[in-house]
Amino acid sequence: MYPSKPPYKRWWTIVSFIIGVSILFVMVIWSTKNAKQPPSVYEIKPGESTSYNHLIEARKALLDGYKPDEEPTKTSWGRVYDTRIHLEAIKDDSPEYAEAQRLMDELKRRETEMERISAVLTQKHLKKQREEVAGKLERYFVGKDMYVLVQLEGAEETILRLEYLFWSRPLVYRVVNGTGFLPALKNTGFTKVIFDATHDYSWTYDLEGNAEE
Repeated sequence: MYPSKPPYKRWWTIVSFIIGVSILFVMVIWSTKNAKQPPSVYEIKPGESTSYNHLIEARKALLDGYKPDEEPTKTSWGRVYDTRIHLEAIKDDSPEYAEAQRLMDELKRRETEMERISAVLTQKHLKKQREEVAGKLERYFVGKDMYVLVQLEGAEETILRLEYLFWSRPLVYRVVNGTGFLPALKNTGFTKVIFDATHDYSWTYDLEGNAEE
């Protein structure tokens, strides 16, 4: 058998690590959410131009840098923000309005595709983060002589299983309620966390509802 540390030392070791991981996750997510969007190429003042000029500028912006690619993630979409500003400045009673709406349809198509690709890339990024979290947890426990088997389950690896002989209800309760462990995991796309004591006892937390099952 492997020597194990006294229960209170094991608990403090786990909690101190979890707090550190939680703070790191919060910092990463905060930075991501608050990242500034790139500024527009031009400072556009719709009231200072005619509908005709707005239409001309919208066409230029839609074409400027637009370079489709068979791989959608490599496509350059043009200056979509500037295009929208110019098109929205064209009134519905102007002669250019019909053409502006045709361009708006193309603009919306590009925006929809950009959102779809962004969602795909986000999920790939989060999956990579989940794999990194699992690896860090496993290495940390090994370094503390704690024999915790860390596993990712599910098609998208959104379920985290922590298999450890010494899990107990009080210990799990303290980890879950005394730290930001679960919210941090939820922010990286985890949907469930299973504290598996390996002897017919386990505690499963649904992160979408944050409730014990």
